[in-house]
Amino acid sequence: MKKLILGCALLMASQAQAAWITVSGKVKDVVVYSGKDTILVTLESVTSDINTTCSNKRTLAVSHSLPTERRNRMYSMLLARQTAGKNVSLTYETTSCESWDANSAVYSRIVRMY
Repeated sequence: MKKLILGCALLMASQAQAAWITVSGKVKDVVVYSGKDTILVTLESVTSDINTTCSNKRTLAVSHSLPTERRNRMYSMLLARQTAGKNVSLTYETTSCESWDANSAVYSRIVRMY
């Protein structure tokens, strides 16, 4: 019985725990490419690395895997905040990154914005 409990405890301890982290600031850049559905976002006031899991530490991404309507709403919100000069809050998950070409873990993937 003790071995079973110990085994379960070790299994639970070894699982990665996902966390959502939010960064806020004015939108510096919103970049889109004609051959990709991923939208790249850079904030002006981010002074430290966003996500150490992903290779790009300053830019976040609206994933190409989101439904088109959802991606368009996020894109519209980013452009509206950028035009108005207002802050936006972008939340990303620390354990997932957006791929770019052959690189599987490049940009932090935005999961929420407000």
